Amino acid sequence: MLAAGLCLLLSLMIFFRVDAFTVRLPREGNPLFGAVHVVPGSEIQLSYRHSVEKTMVEGIFSVGPGSVIQAKETRMTSVGTGLPNTYTARTRREGQWIVVDEGLTTVPGFDFFISDVNATRLAVDGTAIGVQTLASGSVIHVDVERVRLLDWILWRYGNKDWRKDQQ
Repeated sequence: MLAAGLCLLLSLMIFFRVDAFTVRLPREGNPLFGAVHVVPGSEIQLSYRHSVEKTMVEGIFSVGPGSVIQAKETRMTSVGTGLPNTYTARTRREGQWIVVDEGLTTVPGFDFFISDVNATRLAVDGTAIGVQTLASGSVIHVDVERVRLLDWILWRYGNKDWRKDQQ
């Protein structure tokens, strides 16, 4: 009975898949820097100080069905050179923030340049991913990856990347 239970558990861990919001380092061979288990509706917050305008910008994203990232809204304290555009019909004011409703537009995984000047912060459902510890000049690639439960457990408790090219 114990052997059957262990086989069932192992089978579930091999065949059951979970979604993970991932941060990889493409300039360093794409190793996994950070990952957080996510479900549809999980919220991703990327905040940074714009290097030219010196204004705060927050990108709010959501995990959509099918393991995708969706742009939810962009928040900024002013508009100017190089900042996201505002669209009158989709823009509102919330205190100091100018908020653009991005309409849950699906976006592919994307790269982001890390700089000490920008004071970049990244969090998923309130769980911080320590990108601010990376050296200035680093590039991160963020995405949602669908992985086997076993691989997620090996990452979570053993820091073992699930991509075969990273082992």
